Amino acid sequence: MSKLSISYAFQSSQQGEGRLARSGRRTTLAWNMNQLNVANFNRQPAQHHIVSLLGGLAFDDVYVFNPQQSFQWDGLRHFSGPFSSVDGSEPKRLYYGGVEAKEITNRNSDRIGMQHWAQEGICGRGVLLDYTSYAERHGINYSAFSDHSIPLHTLLDVAKEQNLQFLRGDILFVRIGLVDEWEKRMGDAERNAYATITTPQHAGVEGTMEMLRWIWDTGIAAVAGDAVSFEVYPPKKVFEREGTTEMVPGLFMHEVLLAGWGMPIGELFDLERLNAMCKEEGRWDFFLSSAPLNMPGGVSSPPNSIAFF
Repeated sequence: MSKLSISYAFQSSQQGEGRLARSGRRTTLAWNMNQLNVANFNRQPAQHHIVSLLGGLAFDDVYVFNPQQSFQWDGLRHFSGPFSSVDGSEPKRLYYGGVEAKEITNRNSDRIGMQHWAQEGICGRGVLLDYTSYAERHGINYSAFSDHSIPLHTLLDVAKEQNLQFLRGDILFVRIGLVDEWEKRMGDAERNAYATITTPQHAGVEGTMEMLRWIWDTGIAAVAGDAVSFEVYPPKKVFEREGTTEMVPGLFMHEVLLAGWGMPIGELFDLERLNAMCKEEGRWDFFLSSAPLNMPGGVSSPPNSIAFF
């Protein structure tokens, strides 16, 4: 997380921890690690081995997994962005802070690695926008495994219906319903077919300058959700405005949020229990505690996150 995002989130946690965590209720945001067992992008399912010790008097376990295959924070080593050269040559792909790809693969370098986020964690006021329920109320039909996109004005409408006010330093979560769809409405054949698609589609928020400007101006410290990529994927070149002839230019927000701003992107969080608890508590904000792995040079990490009410 960049110093700016750390400052925002820390300020949020200092001001709101006692006010937000008052009922004693809490829930994990971790998806079952055995789910999404046929992920796309050639990502392999998690392996869990139980190892006998001392002739069965004790046991260890061994995990082999790619954090990107399930719920995780995208770290700053995950995605690069195009940066213009001072000499006018072709833009160069760089990671946050000007880090080059060769530094990522050099195991003697741990620049912008996950260990930095692990020192203080990602903590602060979390806010949840339940787009799934909003879409059901308004007759919007979509699949989380499509190129369905959510424009900014719709996100703001969701917040208005939830009577949710944003504060500087908020950690924004958007529920799009992927976990529920994967677990309850997709069979093995559909899941296996998804894993073999050359160019998979994932619903998410619009990747536009308007969306980025709002995230920046609102002071959002991190973004996350239950979608595969938070933003719609593949990124679109233009977005059409329903009922108008307006065409809004698109962009790839991963390049800006990670490589440009140093802002964490959370993906494939299980928001189902959180969503139910928000409804029961009658509020859509909570205190989030997330402890990424202290792995020098780490590219991504399970969030190890708990929401407190």
